[in-house]
Amino acid sequence: MLNAHLNFKLLEMCSKCGACFSICPSCVNLPGYDPRIVIKDILAGDWEKWLTSKSIWQCLECHHCLEICFQHYGFENAMTALRTIAAKRGIHPTQVKRGWDMFVKTSKLGDPALPARKKLGLPEPAKSGAEEFKKLYALLKEKKAKSGKTH
Repeated sequence: MLNAHLNFKLLEMCSKCGACFSICPSCVNLPGYDPRIVIKDILAGDWEKWLTSKSIWQCLECHHCLEICFQHYGFENAMTALRTIAAKRGIHPTQVKRGWDMFVKTSKLGDPALPARKKLGLPEPAKSGAEEFKKLYALLKEKKAKSGKTH
């Protein structure tokens, strides 16, 4: 399953390097956060236990690891792959579900602060496109229902 999401050759090289560990904001600021352990488990085939761990959701996707990586891979790819699988299985923090529900309802992750925009001289935000999104999402759900897939 992870084979579809990750390049194991690059991940192997990543596990031997670790240069990005010292510049990762999560590694620097969150005690116990160490994606190198996750990567070693992925390479050993023991990755499913991480699907229920908060660690995979603590990657900020800031791309610092990608910037410093000589192979431009970074452990962000591993965290993203595990989060994707976890989310497809319905394993995710409550905030992720709330964010998704808001996105499905409004096609936005949040509403812009109109008074702040006015104070800064910014124009009104563009329309969200919520109606088009809802139509596309309904078509996707219908297609998945016909094929028998739940996620």
